[in-house]
Amino acid sequence: MALIEISVIPIGTGTPSIGDYIADAVRVLEEAAVPYELTAMGTLFESEVKQALPLIQKMHEAAFKRGAVRVLSTIVIDDRRDKVVTIKSKVASVKRRLKAAKR
Repeated sequence: MALIEISVIPIGTGTPSIGDYIADAVRVLEEAAVPYELTAMGTLFESEVKQALPLIQKMHEAAFKRGAVRVLSTIVIDDRRDKVVTIKSKVASVKRRLKAAKR
C-alpha cells in the first residue's frame, strides 16, 4: 500500500478561488472509494501505485473539465513494501515519538 499526496492547482481560471476545482478532484477519490484526507494544502490518499496512477490522471484532468487552461499538479508517492502503512499509522508513529521526547 502506498500513501500518495497530490495537490492540483488550476491556473488561468479567471478567479483566485479554486475550491470548486479541488472538490472536483477529490470527488474522483470518493467515487473510487479510496481512503483520503483533505488538508489545507493537498490531499493524501491510500492506494496501490498501479491503481493510484489512473486516479491521479483523473484528478488532474478534472480541473481542465471545469475550464482551467493550465493545471499544475504535484505528486508525492511513499511506497513502503516492508510493512503496511496508512495515513493514520504514520501520524500515530510521529505522535508516539513526540510523546516519548517529552519524558
